Amino acid sequence: MVVPAGPEWVAEHLRRLQEAGIQPHFQLSSIPQLETVERLVRRGEYTGPLNLTWVGIGGGFDGPNPYNIMNFIQRVPDDACLTLETVMRRVLPVNTIAIALGLHARCGNEDTIWGRPGKKITSVQQLRQLVRVAGELGRDVATGKEARDIYKIGTVYADADETLAKLGYASNLQPGQIGFTHPCAISAGG
Repeated sequence: MVVPAGPEWVAEHLRRLQEAGIQPHFQLSSIPQLETVERLVRRGEYTGPLNLTWVGIGGGFDGPNPYNIMNFIQRVPDDACLTLETVMRRVLPVNTIAIALGLHARCGNEDTIWGRPGKKITSVQQLRQLVRVAGELGRDVATGKEARDIYKIGTVYADADETLAKLGYASNLQPGQIGFTHPCAISAGG
């Protein structure tokens, strides 16, 4: 089976979503996928806020461990909205990390039906559990309006330059401009 999701497919669907006023939410499994989104922004193929979900489930995705989580967080631009997601018995620990770090949590029956070993848990029970954890960690749960504001629903930027600036990425290099990856000459003082 072949899934048509190459660069042209992604660019075309981003164009269609943006023309229809639909703001994409990028679900990413690793830093290389985050770099792909950055390239889309740099080329002006996406010009809006970055709402991201790191999906750590293993098997071709990052594994759900704190090292992968922190490496991904370190690479996310400052003005992006980041949610952490995983599956099964890892949902509560990873969501607790997300809440403690000021990020966003995701849960529901799609992610797990398991609570404590041998016990099933419903989506409603998972939500109540995360609301309790958030309260214990001093984080309020957003209202619908606050969530729309956090996600910057309806916000569109003019072009790649404005998008890069709003997100906190370095600007695109201009023709003839030398970037930080250009070799530099070092001379010894005498």
